[in-house]
Amino acid sequence: MQETKIRTPAEDLPPSRPGWIRAVAMLAAVAMLGGVLYASWQAVAGSDDPQAPAVPGNPDPDFSLTDEQAIATFERLEKDIRRSISDQDPGLAFRATTTGSPLADRMQAEIRQLKKDRVFDHSRVEQVSVEVVASSSQEIRIREVVRIHPCFRSEDGTDITKGDSEFEQTGVWILQVEDGRWLIDETVFEGDRVIDSTRATCAS
Repeated sequence: MQETKIRTPAEDLPPSRPGWIRAVAMLAAVAMLGGVLYASWQAVAGSDDPQAPAVPGNPDPDFSLTDEQAIATFERLEKDIRRSISDQDPGLAFRATTTGSPLADRMQAEIRQLKKDRVFDHSRVEQVSVEVVASSSQEIRIREVVRIHPCFRSEDGTDITKGDSEFEQTGVWILQVEDGRWLIDETVFEGDRVIDSTRATCAS
C-alpha cells in the first residue's frame, strides 16, 4: 500500500506557542472525535467485531463488514479515542488502535503535554456526517466531518481557551484488522474551515 504523508495542524503551529494550545490542533488532527454514537451501532446486533467463522478449506476468515457495521465499529473505537483525551488516559487510545499506530503515539505525546501544563480538554465535538469511502476484508476507510467547539480549562477551572470559537474539519479514519479485530490505524487530515471566528470560550 502506498505510504500516505500525514499532515497535522500541530505541525503548522509556530513553536513559540504554549504547549497546551497545540492540543487544539491535535484535537483537529485526531480528527473528528464525534461525540454521538448513532443508532447505526445497533446493526452490529450485539457483536463488537462481526466476522465469519473459519471453515474447512477456508483458513482465512472474512472480516468484511457492511457499511452500517463499519460505521458502528468505528464509532465504538472512536469513543475510546475521545475519552482518552478528556480522561487523559493514553491506555484508552492504545486499546482502540493497532500495534505501532502513529495516531496512538501522537495522542500519547499530546496527553503528556496536557498533563505537564495542567490543562484539561473539555472541547465539544458534533458529528456532521460519516460515510464509508473504501472497504475490504482487511482495511476500511471512513470519512467523517465534525464541528469542533474548543474548551480548555486550567487545573483551577479557569477558562484558558484560545482560537476560533467553532471550526469544521474533515478527515479519513483508516481501520485495519489485527488479531481478528478491527482497530484504528491512522487518521488522514483532509481540510478544515472556520465556522465562527469569534474568540473561543468554554461557553461558546
